[in-house]
This record gives sequence, C-alpha cells and structure tokens, in this order.
Amino acid sequence: VTREEIERAANARGLTLETKFYGPVFKMEARRMRTGRGGEGEADVVATHDGFVAPPPFGILHMDSMRVYNSKVSERERGKMRSTFGIAILLGTMSLLEGAEAGCKKCELLAIDDGNGYAEKLVRYYGRLGFETVRVVGENGLRDIPDLLVWGGVGTRMNGDVDALLAKWGGVIRKQLSRD
Repeated sequence: VTREEIERAANARGLTLETKFYGPVFKMEARRMRTGRGGEGEADVVATHDGFVAPPPFGILHMDSMRVYNSKVSERERGKMRSTFGIAILLGTMSLLEGAEAGCKKCELLAIDDGNGYAEKLVRYYGRLGFETVRVVGENGLRDIPDLLVWGGVGTRMNGDVDALLAKWGGVIRKQLSRD
C-alpha cells in the first residue's frame, strides 16, 4: 500500500492524516477535512497515534498509543468515518509504512490493562489484526521492570511483522478504496 492510497482512504472518510516526527518519535493525527468555514482546532482531531521508529540495527516500530475520540464524531459522520477496523486502521497502516521505509521489520505494542475488563478485547482485536502475544507484563516481578519502564503500565506485550501487517492492512484499505 502507498502513502497516497492511505491518504485517499482517509479523504473518502472526510479525514486528513498528519504525521510529525521529532527525531525518532512520531505523532499522527486524523483530522476532519477543512470545510472552508474556519473553526480549526482541537475539536477537529478525531484520533491520535504515537510511538517511535528505531531503524536498523534495531529495526523496531514501537506503537505507543492509539486514541480514537468517538465523542468527537457526530452521528452524521459515523457512517462515513467507520469501516471494518475504523480510523485506527488508517493511522496504524501509516505508521507501519513509516516503519517499513525506515527499515523496521518488527512492530511492538502493549495491549494495556487498565483493570476495566477491556484488555481481553484489545488482545483479541490486535490478534485479528495480525499481532502475536509475547507475554503478559505485570506478573513476572523483576523481569517486567524493563517493559514497565518502556510502556508505563501493565498489559499484554504483542509483536507483529511489519511487512506482513502492511500487506494485510494495505489489502483492507485497497478493498475499502475499491468500494468508495
């Protein structure tokens, strides 16, 4: 999948994607497309995603957080912005593309466990997306200290192959584009 295809898929949902790099750290935002009526600002941001790219010899794309602000999406916009995997698939695919272009082969994330019962759903969701469970962080004493420092919380550590995920998610985006 190409950057242009991801951007076209976002535009078809009334969104633009913006990526900013601060050294190896990235922050992505999905914003409503400007209508020319002004009023640009925080309310226009409907999703954010951040992490960092550690190119070879590490070759790791670290996906730190993904937030979709459903409360900022009006009822009228929901049908257009939602898709098989929603806005998150666009941001995730764009970060995978950035990682692949930097030579990353592995993608890592933590399905956070905030104690609200949602963690199991996240692990299943990421599993359907193509990630594999590495281990549960927070049950292994001293062994978990590095992960706790990197991720800042407990949950399930998961890895994915950047090229395989990009091919899979890119296929989903191309399929969506062919229907639009």
